[in-house]
Amino acid sequence: MSNHLPLSGKRIVITRARRQASPLESLITGHGGIPVLYPCLDIAPPPEPAALDARLRNLRDFDWIAFSSGNAVWAIAERARAIGVEKNLAQARIAALGPATSAELRRQLSRDPDFTPSAFSAENLARQLPLNPGERILLPQSDLADRKAADILRARGAALTALVAYRTLVGQGGVDLPSLIANAEIDALTFASPSALRFFRQRCPLAKALSLPALCLGPSTAKAAAEQGFQELITPPSISLRAMLSALSAYFAERDNAS
Repeated sequence: MSNHLPLSGKRIVITRARRQASPLESLITGHGGIPVLYPCLDIAPPPEPAALDARLRNLRDFDWIAFSSGNAVWAIAERARAIGVEKNLAQARIAALGPATSAELRRQLSRDPDFTPSAFSAENLARQLPLNPGERILLPQSDLADRKAADILRARGAALTALVAYRTLVGQGGVDLPSLIANAEIDALTFASPSALRFFRQRCPLAKALSLPALCLGPSTAKAAAEQGFQELITPPSISLRAMLSALSAYFAERDNAS
């Protein structure tokens, strides 16, 4: 690999779930870096899917499905396939949070969203979704999702159905990261959600980890990183994996030029 690449030789930790790691892994490798897999969360179906199944069988009852994460897209698509109603999703009007969620929509359902907000957060999706009072919105979420987006939609007059589409669990496996950090063999950490940060600290409570550069996807993830005590935050200007890698490359290029 050419040694002029900003990430050449840099060991970058991926904390995403195993099934989500490949795109970021490829981007890191393409920028000359060395991806280090340490899954800090996993996704599982809800323990009682009956309510979810009923909604998926009757998607015509809703004016919009609002996806605030790629995980929600994946969970809904998986369940729809399992119960044989995937065609219902092809006919639904869908809103997606941003590029990453839209990309997962294309991967899972081979279609684009009908709406994305101008700024990529669940709150902006709820504020900007074009709806009339009384319109019926389905909001599939994690069991750990906060209520902000749901509260905004209800305040705008939506007839909202917010339901748990998946559970977010602590990930397992990967490298012996505490040992690698203790031996100064890690150059940066990447986080795509507040849950990944929280579970990272459960898996790796090492104080030295807080001094590593933390690349955070989105303002809520950066806020969670600051609250956890990370000292050096890198935040891309937009919510996409390519923006993450560009921000990380710029960080190392500036640091290496200054040294």
